Amino acid sequence: MTQTLDQQRAALAWQFATNSRKLQGELPDKYRNLAKGAPALIMNSGLMPTLAFYNSKSKAREGVAESALLTDLLTGMTQRLALQPAPRDFASFMVMLQKCESRDYLRFTDEALELLKWLRQFVDAVKSKD
Repeated sequence: MTQTLDQQRAALAWQFATNSRKLQGELPDKYRNLAKGAPALIMNSGLMPTLAFYNSKSKAREGVAESALLTDLLTGMTQRLALQPAPRDFASFMVMLQKCESRDYLRFTDEALELLKWLRQFVDAVKSKD
């Protein structure tokens, strides 16, 4: 039986939300807050600036939640849009976004927003490991 696109996104978002609860200390709450704010950041700043922001924050010692969300977004966009060959790292992904046609850039933006729609709901639904 074939799944709808929403079912596929929901399954992926559930996996990401569940994995976020395995982070230590206050990081699950930080991840939740980042996931809830990410759609507004994308809508206001754009996809590439948002990804660049999360990447810059992930370099800091306390950037574990940002790194996790960035990885989840890149994984979700790559998996859903079936990139061949898939970019292996952040820099390659950004170069691919810079070189793609505008309609493809919009597809990536839409995919990120659709994934985040599910993720925003699921981060509150999963229980902490405590």
